[in-house]
Amino acid sequence: MKIDTKIIAHRGSKGTRPENTLISFQAAIDDGCDGIETDVHFSKDRQFIIMHDETVDRTTNGSGLIYEKNLAELKHLDAGIRFF
Repeated sequence: MKIDTKIIAHRGSKGTRPENTLISFQAAIDDGCDGIETDVHFSKDRQFIIMHDETVDRTTNGSGLIYEKNLAELKHLDAGIRFF
């Protein structure tokens, strides 16, 4: 029996780039991953938001629940502030 192993990047290349960002997804692809796993939430104005947590606290310079913020507010947050 042959086992076909796949490499799935959890939140992109989160160890080398800020998780769940385009730069993280691209790094995972460049490193040869077979797929990317991510989580999706809705903003207050019902836009899709890619974020693991229900809040923006851990990975951005903001705080609060994603579903309590609209897309314009979320776009002003820095998703790399806690990484670099």
